[in-house]
Amino acid sequence: MILMGVSSRVSLFCRVPSYENLDAFKACQELTLAVHPIVEVMDKRDPELSVQLWAAALIASSRIARGSGFRSRRMFWGAADRSLGALSEIAYHLNMADGLSLISKEDHQRLENLRGRAVFYTLKLVFELAGGDNKDANA
Repeated sequence: MILMGVSSRVSLFCRVPSYENLDAFKACQELTLAVHPIVEVMDKRDPELSVQLWAAALIASSRIARGSGFRSRRMFWGAADRSLGALSEIAYHLNMADGLSLISKEDHQRLENLRGRAVFYTLKLVFELAGGDNKDANA
């Protein structure tokens, strides 16, 4: 019987710190904020690619925020895993923008460094949620 998120067998619920305190969210949010001025410039030359890059950047951080609200380890894991997918999309969009000379090599490298940091912390969060015990999910 489950009572307030606690089962006599296994609890699928976890206490999660506020998303603002998670390293994965902080890294994704930093990337999102860094992408914004780039997409504003890109929008003049390739609005479709600009929209796709901006959407992926927003999704990367917003899925972590959403997941922390579920208070279920399994649901949070799924949301964090989707953040990884968005981070992969960002890599593709950055490569495409660089290949089309829509962004400078320096901007590409700077954003790729931020993306790599976001991937690191998001993977860490995903692994903790997937295999951790029912203690707090700290990233």
